[in-house]
Amino acid sequence: MVGLVRDAAFELDADPGASYTPSLFPSWREPHKLLEQFSTAGRKFRRCDWYRIVDGLLGLDSEDFALNQRFKSLYAELLSPRPAPREATPSLLCRIQVRDGSPVHLVSFTAPSEMAIIDFILALFPGRGYVEITGAAAGWRSIGLAGKNSPLLTARGSEVLVDAHEEWQPLIANCAVNWVMQMQPGLLFFHAAAVAIGGEGVMIVGEKGAGKSTLSLALAAHGHDFFGDEIAAVRTEGFELAPFRRALSVRAGPQAPQVEEKLRSKCCTMETFPDGTVRSRATAKELFPAVGARPRPLRRVFFLRGFEQQPRYESFCPRLEDLRLLVPLACTYWGSSSAARVTQVAKLLSSVECYFLYPGQPEDTTNLIERIVRSE
Repeated sequence: MVGLVRDAAFELDADPGASYTPSLFPSWREPHKLLEQFSTAGRKFRRCDWYRIVDGLLGLDSEDFALNQRFKSLYAELLSPRPAPREATPSLLCRIQVRDGSPVHLVSFTAPSEMAIIDFILALFPGRGYVEITGAAAGWRSIGLAGKNSPLLTARGSEVLVDAHEEWQPLIANCAVNWVMQMQPGLLFFHAAAVAIGGEGVMIVGEKGAGKSTLSLALAAHGHDFFGDEIAAVRTEGFELAPFRRALSVRAGPQAPQVEEKLRSKCCTMETFPDGTVRSRATAKELFPAVGARPRPLRRVFFLRGFEQQPRYESFCPRLEDLRLLVPLACTYWGSSSAARVTQVAKLLSSVECYFLYPGQPEDTTNLIERIVRSE
């Protein structure tokens, strides 16, 4: 069981080969020559921004302005003080050097242990057309797009040279965020929304466009704790739900009345996504300043099914074949036993109440979820 990470840092829904021009990375077979222009002797790194991703830390020391601004817009609520020198928190430092006029930029990662970056990226994004390209220099590995003969990036250990003429930022940002998630073996990460109602954790699972964000925002508008609408983090010890609050992306469509009012009053940023949809951008803190989030025991999981005129639900006891309903993200499995992770998911499902939820109008469905949680 391998899950596909969706939109973990930057959006990657577009065809990755849509505008790729392979001739712009001409010297990838001689990376040592490209590295010479990135000597760190005497270089003063910019002030590093630190982001707390559940129980881990990601440091971003970047000369790429666009990447810095995008990261801050998506992860403003996760900004964190610089870790103490001997702090035991799992930490990853990502440094990005930019040279004007150069065909490449240099990305360097510093972590407690080495990562096979090429293998990691290929595992995170299957089906996106990335393949390993043969012919890299000794000690280096490269990935590009199927059918192309020049790479998007080439890597050796913790050093990664990226094609400066391509939109490399989403891939590197996603790799960094997932790396920090992977460094936390005591957590399971899922593509799901998460809230807490009356001190009890609730996870809402469904495919893209199934209504996870709509329902989690509606519950937040009712005053319930909001943990996130895209990635849910669950501690394997005690199955505690932990917050992972990144910026919201709200699709056009029906919303609970209170959410619609909030979106109108906050003048949210409108953004066109790679898939062509236009969405509103805002932070949970901006929309719901009184709503907080602290770890809560996970008690219920709702699996979204098809929309119906009137919302309804069916409770069920998970069986072995139902494990496919709750697949952790690919980073959760990296470097660990798949069998052990499957066992953890099985234990999680056996410890919570599970429901198939057929949503109707957002407000009606929100009221139904509240009644379920409060009556059982």
